[in-house]
Amino acid sequence: MATTGTDARAIPDLLARRGLRLTGPRRAVIDALIEGAAPLTVAEIHRRLRAARVNLVSVYRTLRLLMDLGFVRLADESRGTQRFELAEAYTGHHHHLVCQGCGQVEDVEGCWLEDKMLEALNRRLRRARRFRVLAHELKLLGLCRGCA
Repeated sequence: MATTGTDARAIPDLLARRGLRLTGPRRAVIDALIEGAAPLTVAEIHRRLRAARVNLVSVYRTLRLLMDLGFVRLADESRGTQRFELAEAYTGHHHHLVCQGCGQVEDVEGCWLEDKMLEALNRRLRRARRFRVLAHELKLLGLCRGCA
């Protein structure tokens, strides 16, 4: 995953500034997410940390903490599996391709929605529903090359 926002390697320092310890498992989960090329499941993160001997409970606890602090987000929840990635502040704005066959999630760099389209949608929603769009996420569902 290309990091176009704030450098994710700053997350350990940000934890310390909030009075939280940088434990080995926390460091390992953060590193796995930084190195991940796409959103990862808990099982995928855990497999990557096998050599570091990080237990599954620590992965879950660390992800929950990092989500609560806004460093990590739930990228997708389909086929009964959750996939996590660094928050957009660290990855830059992007969207996802989700395979309905195998559940693979792939990042699509940048935003493919044109500013004019977003402005028109925002105007329409403000008039019809009195709703103001502040941000958006786009998930395109289909079949990956292997499943097609």
